[in-house]
Amino acid sequence: MRIHRRILAFMTAVLAVGGCGGGSHHSPSNESVAASPRTVDIEMRDIAYSPPTVPVRAGETVMFVFHNKGQAVHEAFLGDEAAQVEHEKAMQSADTGGMGGMGGAHPGEGDEIKIQPGKTGSLTHTFHPGESLLIGCHEPGHYQAGMKVALTVS
Repeated sequence: MRIHRRILAFMTAVLAVGGCGGGSHHSPSNESVAASPRTVDIEMRDIAYSPPTVPVRAGETVMFVFHNKGQAVHEAFLGDEAAQVEHEKAMQSADTGGMGGMGGAHPGEGDEIKIQPGKTGSLTHTFHPGESLLIGCHEPGHYQAGMKVALTVS
């Protein structure tokens, strides 16, 4: 399902850049989607995101474009606090030989992407009223050091 979501996100980016009309999001629902998602650029450096907070509106579709300006691989995991905690545990388990990590950690509870140094990647999400979401990097030590983006839904 993650591959399917990533394909849809890629196609959204192609359509947005090509000016061919409507955007999309990669949620598997039948909700109507915004005509064109708002793009928010986020830089990844060492153990910080910039900006550290992003305001969004309920019903808005946002494409987050991550630019890894650091020297290390970074991750962007979109989910609520409970999903962040579970993903952190899964990533720590993966680091110690467990079954967690990319592709195996809690499908459907969050969206994630790993970005190599000097590369760019994106995640697209439609926000719902009452959501309390974060974007976190769960590479070893990064989340604990505060590598998070708070998403304020209004």
